[in-house]
Amino acid sequence: MARDSHSKRPPGRPRTAARPASSAPDGRSSPKKPNHVDLHLASRLRLRRILLGLSQEELGKRLDLTAQQIQKYEAGATRMSASRLHDLAAQLAVPITWFFEELPAHDQRRPAARAAAGPEETSLSQLMARREAHQLVELYFGIDDEELRKKVLEMTHLLAQSARK
Repeated sequence: MARDSHSKRPPGRPRTAARPASSAPDGRSSPKKPNHVDLHLASRLRLRRILLGLSQEELGKRLDLTAQQIQKYEAGATRMSASRLHDLAAQLAVPITWFFEELPAHDQRRPAARAAAGPEETSLSQLMARREAHQLVELYFGIDDEELRKKVLEMTHLLAQSARK
C-alpha cells in the first residue's frame, strides 16, 4: 500500500481517533478556548491601553508586535504568556497584579442557572473599556472651571434619573 506523501503518520502506525477539539485530555474545556481569566486579562489590557491613549499599533510597536497581535490579546483570542504579561505591564506602567484586579470568581453553574440568577453587575473596568466612556472622562476633566464641572455632573445625574423613569 502506497503511503500518502502528505501523511504525518509513519508507515505501519495505526490511525488513532482524534480527540474532539472542545475537550482537553482531562475532560475540561479546550485549552485553546479562553476561560474567564483570559477574558478578564484581555479586557484589562484594552482598558489600560485606552486609558493611556495608545492605539493598538503604538502598543504593538513598543513590544515589537503587530497591531493584529494586540487585537488578538484584547479579544482573548490569543492567551498571554507570563513573559508577555510581564512585558505588557512594564509598557503600560502597571504591576502585573493590576491585570487581575476586579477578577470575578468563576461561576461553576451551568449557563441556564447563571441566567436565572439575574444580570451580572457591570464593573468599572468594563465601562471604562468603552471608547465613549474614555472620551466622556477626557472631556469632563478638560473643563478647567471646577464649578462648571460640578454643574455638568449635576446635569448628568438629572438626565440619568429622567431616563430611568
